[in-house]
Amino acid sequence: MDLIKAYDAANAILDRIDFNALFDGFHKYRFALYSSREIIIDGRSIPYQDDFRGNTSMLYEGEYIAIWNIEFDPVDDPEQLAYCLVHEMFHCHQHTNHETRYPSDFELLNYPDDVENFINKYNENRYLANAYEQQNIMLLRRFACIRQRRYKAHPSTVIQELRAETLEGMAEYIGLKALQQINAEKYNAIVNDYLGKLKEESNLLFDARRLSYFSGTIFLLCLELFGFSVKNILDSDQTVYEQNSIDVTAVAAEVLPYDFISRNYADLTKEKESKIKEHIGHSKYTEYNAFICGYDPMNMFRVGDMVYCRYFVCLNKNGEIKTINSAVALKLAPGSNQAVVGYYI
Repeated sequence: MDLIKAYDAANAILDRIDFNALFDGFHKYRFALYSSREIIIDGRSIPYQDDFRGNTSMLYEGEYIAIWNIEFDPVDDPEQLAYCLVHEMFHCHQHTNHETRYPSDFELLNYPDDVENFINKYNENRYLANAYEQQNIMLLRRFACIRQRRYKAHPSTVIQELRAETLEGMAEYIGLKALQQINAEKYNAIVNDYLGKLKEESNLLFDARRLSYFSGTIFLLCLELFGFSVKNILDSDQTVYEQNSIDVTAVAAEVLPYDFISRNYADLTKEKESKIKEHIGHSKYTEYNAFICGYDPMNMFRVGDMVYCRYFVCLNKNGEIKTINSAVALKLAPGSNQAVVGYYI
């Protein structure tokens, strides 16, 4: 793919977007498209730099910019690419406006081993999707009722989900609203896909961070659908969900059993255990007391005291950063979510 042509095409579309209509004070941020060989920024090519990782926002030359890895995540459609970049630009906006409600990816990796919670979560997702599809506010209240129930059972876990929705669901909602300005047909197709993801009987249910993109987006679209103004004070301690609380007074929500949940969860756990065992069997162990400081949250998982990173990880040992640019299995220190005692590579 010609990166400069892709940059110019996306940039022309971004220039047509009314950013302030998406979110008060939001504006277009600088962005870069890159591969393992080059970076295109401000319409010009520069050599690749090692601090460009993933699709995200990053501090560059004293300001936050949006970046997209065209090599690992090719997006041939300029309109789709522009929408993806708006998502990352909103992360720039969050950083710039003192966002603090970041989820702990390590707490989300240590998600409670509780099938009942997943059953409740799946019913919650279905109520949310059906509320939007059927334009039924009572279904939204039933969604909120189950979420309140889960919060009481697992407060530290659910608050991390709400923070993930605040960070990623909000950015995806803003990106989609930009796509609605660009191409309404493509916007509708993605919304319908997200509704399907919330209801599909798949292992997505067990990936709390990834799921937050879809649940957070559809929740915000429901608020819009039912005539609520979407509140998101960026420097608040309250999550977006808490700022837009739903009345559940006298609301009851039925929770249905779904056989796939326990079956899929058991299979997924065995698959993760097998992946780590296989990796360790072909690797050398190195003792290394450090803590994880750089990672790809979408491509890592935890089983017991082991964390597996598919592509890379950065470890901080007494202020010195070690980057491992390959698959690696990290052995955690007892009782820790982030401190490691060694790794297999």
